Amino acid sequence: MACATALSLALTAGASQHRRSSAGAGSGKTGVLATVDAFEQAYKRKDKKAMIFELMVPTKDAESLEKRYQWFRGFGPKDMPGTKHPPILFETSKGSFVPTGYAVGAIKRADSTHWTVTVREQGTYRDEDGRYTVKRVRTFKIVQYNHKWFVADYVLADNPEDYGFWVDDILDKMTKR
Repeated sequence: MACATALSLALTAGASQHRRSSAGAGSGKTGVLATVDAFEQAYKRKDKKAMIFELMVPTKDAESLEKRYQWFRGFGPKDMPGTKHPPILFETSKGSFVPTGYAVGAIKRADSTHWTVTVREQGTYRDEDGRYTVKRVRTFKIVQYNHKWFVADYVLADNPEDYGFWVDDILDKMTKR
């Protein structure tokens, strides 16, 4: 139970942890792109703690918290630890994609505190059928919170109900290695 409380505090108090990095600094487009870059760099390092706890906007929304817990450790905030189930970021095949690089495809300002950034990523993926080189497109929703920029969502545009961490074998370009 102490672990769940600590993770909950980390998810809702991410702003204080985020101040350690330069991501989110700057106004407008500069801060937005710095946040995207910090997220992509953490993704390349397989640093799911930074991705989920430091770079995603603090929230108390139960559905968002459930998604974040699931990707981080495999069970939700109200589930018993023994109920671990996939996808878990970097631990299960659906969460095993690791980018080796990215390029910003489009950046669009919705208003002064909300931006959408489309990125083209390339990297590797593994599942029960082998290893693949993958090229894919993902969408960041970036928001300003307490004068810092954070990732509000990271999605596959055609499936916005879930984070865009998993590889879609239909929409993403996969080449067997």
